[in-house]
Amino acid sequence: MALDYSKFQYGTKVSADTDTVEQAILDGVVIPKAPSAGDLRGAAEWLALYGSDDNIELAQSFANVVAFLDLTAQSKENRTALAKAKREFAKANGIKVSQVRVKK
Repeated sequence: MALDYSKFQYGTKVSADTDTVEQAILDGVVIPKAPSAGDLRGAAEWLALYGSDDNIELAQSFANVVAFLDLTAQSKENRTALAKAKREFAKANGIKVSQVRVKK
């Protein structure tokens, strides 16, 4: 089941700063949509570089999210590659994509 980004509502404002992504969302300057694999990997990289100052609990929490984002990006890339291969196989064999089955 796909997430419905059209119904996304940002929660409680956590920063008084006006130059944040949070503020851009609240102002409607940026509209959240399904992230690309690159978006996910960029966010994972940013989190991985976040200073934890020896706070192991924070570091563990962020490490969990970094792994989730990276694995989700990998999954998106795998699904995209599979869909492309199915389209190419269908075209090369003159059949509908819906008729292509992949055995794992």
